[in-house]
Formats: sequence, structure tokens, C-alpha cells
Amino acid sequence: MSAAYKSIIREHRLSQKLIPIYTVSPDLELTCTRVADYIGERFIGKEGPLVAEMITSALAGYKRTKRTGDPHIAFMQGLFADAQALYARRYVARRGGKLAVWCPMTEAIPEFEQRHPDYVFEMADERCPDHITQRTAAFQLAARVLHGEHFRRYFEEYDVAHCFDHSEVVES
Repeated sequence: MSAAYKSIIREHRLSQKLIPIYTVSPDLELTCTRVADYIGERFIGKEGPLVAEMITSALAGYKRTKRTGDPHIAFMQGLFADAQALYARRYVARRGGKLAVWCPMTEAIPEFEQRHPDYVFEMADERCPDHITQRTAAFQLAARVLHGEHFRRYFEEYDVAHCFDHSEVVES
């Protein structure tokens, strides 16, 4: 388990809610850890850290279908549903007059932060110029955090992203 993931679940009191889920499906913990490692703790979603919002959404999906469907698939759908938020705002590093902007999906956000150690990081209310759909954003993030069998199982076999919008450009 990574430091970023541990910090997120501790700060947002998600640990007790996740333990029963991870007991049944341990691969979901690995997925959440990899998402947290890719996005980091500082990228802000609607109200707080995006990773915390994604995990909370995953928990809601799991609870919604716990008795009536496939809760592990609903968990993954909830986790990746807000991936387009990575394109809705810009993550920037500033130092004096210098500015560096994180380009979505080219590198993990913690790697971007390590390349700019003396900079101040902030969110800019500017949409990424790329046009991307909810489904494409989910696939982009999944391709970077899921490896081999996990990607194949959830995004090919179970088609986690089938319910995500793929027809229109997702706006912030």
C-alpha cells in the first residue's frame, strides 16, 4: 500500500468502509492504490482531493449493487467515472514567473511534482484543451494504472466503461 493511498483513506476515514470490500476482492485495493499513486493527493476534484472523491464514488457504487448485481464491477465503475476530472481543471506548478502545467496522462502527477521540487502547486480553473469523453478518460486512466489481467478483466471482459458517455465532449 502506498503512502499517498494510506494518507487519503486515513484523512477521509475510508478505511473501515473499504475493509469488507477488499476482503472479498483484494484486487480492488491494488487498483485504488495504483489510482492514488498516479493522481496523488493534491489534485482537487469538485470539493476535495480527486482520489478521495473517486474512492467515495466507488464505495457508493458497491453499496448500490451489493445485493442485486456485481458489486466489484460497480466499484470499478464508480472509481473510474470521474476520470474526466483530470481534464476539467489544470494542475500547475509555479515558481516566480515560471509556470509548468501537468499534461493529462503523459506522466503520473507525483512524477510531475518531483520534477518541480521548488515550485508551488495549485489548481487552475482552466479546462484542458483536449476534447475527451467520459469513456475515453476512464480508459486512459485505466490503461495507466491497471496492468495486464486486471485491465483485460475489468475493461474488456466486464466492460466497466460501457455505461460511460462516449458520444459528447465532457465539459467541466
